[in-house]
Amino acid sequence: MAHKLTETFRVFDSLKNENRFILAYSGGKDSTLVSILFFKWLSSRKLSGKEIYIIHNDTQSELDILETWARDFMNQFCRKVEDTGNVCQKLFSTPNQNFFIKTIILGYPAPSFAFRWCVNHLKITPNKEMIKKLSDKPFILITGHREEESSARASIIKNNSLTSCPLSEYSCNSSFFMNLDVKNGVKVMPIKNWTVNEVWQYLARVNDFDLSGLYLLYNGNLEARYGCWHCTLVKIQKNIYNLSDNYYYLEALRIIYRTVSDIEIFREKKEWGYSKLGPLNALGRGLMLKLFPITEKYSGKRFYGLDEYKIEGYSLREIFYEIDPDEADKVIQKIKFRTKGNRFISIKTLRTVKIDKYLLDKIYEYIKRNVAYNILEIRGNYVEKLLNEI
Repeated sequence: MAHKLTETFRVFDSLKNENRFILAYSGGKDSTLVSILFFKWLSSRKLSGKEIYIIHNDTQSELDILETWARDFMNQFCRKVEDTGNVCQKLFSTPNQNFFIKTIILGYPAPSFAFRWCVNHLKITPNKEMIKKLSDKPFILITGHREEESSARASIIKNNSLTSCPLSEYSCNSSFFMNLDVKNGVKVMPIKNWTVNEVWQYLARVNDFDLSGLYLLYNGNLEARYGCWHCTLVKIQKNIYNLSDNYYYLEALRIIYRTVSDIEIFREKKEWGYSKLGPLNALGRGLMLKLFPITEKYSGKRFYGLDEYKIEGYSLREIFYEIDPDEADKVIQKIKFRTKGNRFISIKTLRTVKIDKYLLDKIYEYIKRNVAYNILEIRGNYVEKLLNEI
């Protein structure tokens, strides 16, 4: 590990004359490591007067345990950075329209590899917009990307680095850098050559940060990866099984969302595009609208995206469930949506939609083919409990 530390600090040393640094912080092990190493570099080199921003993308669909930890670490990080005589600011990027807007108001079906709407809308665009606000001066974007994460990640890094180092990765710095499509910015990946074991070995030695929240998050599964609870780009949310069983209800809802999106009767028809299935219709949206509070009741977990996203002063929870439906419709229609056609369905219709038993039976039958359901079913009848409340 010693040569990896030397390598990482050498990359940082090449940046000592830069003034503005942006750290992309997800709350995971890799972004935690690179943030700690950056702080130690600042401290050991006695650098001061730098502008440092630590940015966290909050999709408003994160697991509560991850969000609690991310905010705790960011607070620790900025306190320590400021003690070194540098300026530190915590920033949070959020989507213009979160998952609940996309699903209930616009009828977006579960993402697939053919239609990965979530990646751009919930993550890439909010982050990019936040970074653009800081691009009035030259800046360095620091990430915790590692080649070992996946073959896809390794390919992206190798194909987009400023220069390759064919003889030795350890002989030059340029392979750690990538151009950004934001003016004045360069991206650097100081730990791109670290292995997952080296990441955890170093974190185990850290005693000047409280990392208990990180260990609670991973709970012994050192290769776990965290994202939105509703992500359907993976077959199984393996990280859920690191946590207490009340999180299994979130996995049950994710499976139902995937299933409803795949059944024609819950989708509108369309004449354009690669698929003839369009947005979720009133049945599909109404079912999801009913399932959110049911899942909250059983899991004891609150979908904070329903509370934090506001339109005209009303939270989505108030709009979807509480205020007069005619008033709710007026509020919703004040949003400018960039979609093909009119996807609006009144809140009154969605609140009162009736899901017949034969439709629930259809969902059950379809779900039984889902590998994620088969794994979840071993732990208990979480899917059945949610659907039985409809």
